[in-house]
Amino acid sequence: MADPTSDPTSDPTAARRARQQRRRDRSREDILAAARTVLLRDGIAAVTLDAVAREAGMSKTGLYYYFASKEVLVFELVFAIWAGKGERVRDAVETVETGPAALAAIIRNTVEGYAPQMDDFRLAFMLGQVSSSAGFQLSAEQFARIRPINDMIFGGAARKLAGGSPRSKVEPRMLAFLAYVSALGLLTMKGLVESQGDPLLYSDEQLVDALSKVFAAAAS
Repeated sequence: MADPTSDPTSDPTAARRARQQRRRDRSREDILAAARTVLLRDGIAAVTLDAVAREAGMSKTGLYYYFASKEVLVFELVFAIWAGKGERVRDAVETVETGPAALAAIIRNTVEGYAPQMDDFRLAFMLGQVSSSAGFQLSAEQFARIRPINDMIFGGAARKLAGGSPRSKVEPRMLAFLAYVSALGLLTMKGLVESQGDPLLYSDEQLVDALSKVFAAAAS
């Protein structure tokens, strides 16, 4: 017979705390979604705690419970994108055996992760470049949170490249980084030309396949 004390729902206090945590998580997600809406609709200068609170349908005081400032709120919005896409790349790299295949996984999963959500790409990689004067400056603590994402994206491929034979003349982690940068460049061009109604001559699949071949050759 099961021990009822092993079931959290049998403890009224534990069950209440679990419900409260779920509500807090939902509220936090609602705030981040509201901030994303305000930012994409009105620009970084319009992202104030008042504006986000109105969009989320809550009080500014309630918002302060989750985010102490606009800067923290914007960082958490962008960090969630970086982390989510980084996990996608890491998981894909883990499924392949060789260094060249790992580079191809970085390229493919970066492009396929962002291409259907180009607004996420713009927030993740362009917001900081165009909004430094509007208060989007990373702190040392925030940089410390970002750096593990770099290892998430590059570490697995670097290890597979280092253990392979023959070895590239380019340092393995740098080669993984360059594969990632090439995917970001593809996405930058895609966003640029598609916003003007003049799409690239080649499909995403053609470009991903070609870049993968280029880096497979570089890896050997």
